[in-house]
Amino acid sequence: MSVFFRPIGSNNIFYFFEDKEISGCIKTISYNLDKDGNINGKWEKPGTVAQLMGAIKSVEQGKLEIVSEAEWKSLLGAE
Repeated sequence: MSVFFRPIGSNNIFYFFEDKEISGCIKTISYNLDKDGNINGKWEKPGTVAQLMGAIKSVEQGKLEIVSEAEWKSLLGAE
């Protein structure tokens, strides 16, 4: 399981994914991108189900959008 979220109007991307080493655990990588898609900063942290659910709730409230893997690659200029 993995999913990318972006706050509306932001250059930040939050990547939630399943920890392959610890079953049932989630990790989060936060990326800060410049306008050209270069990564200015990257922070990896343990994540929680509550954080993931909060992100999903924020999508429902119109504060975040879900970013597909293809869109993510396009943002980085990888395609």
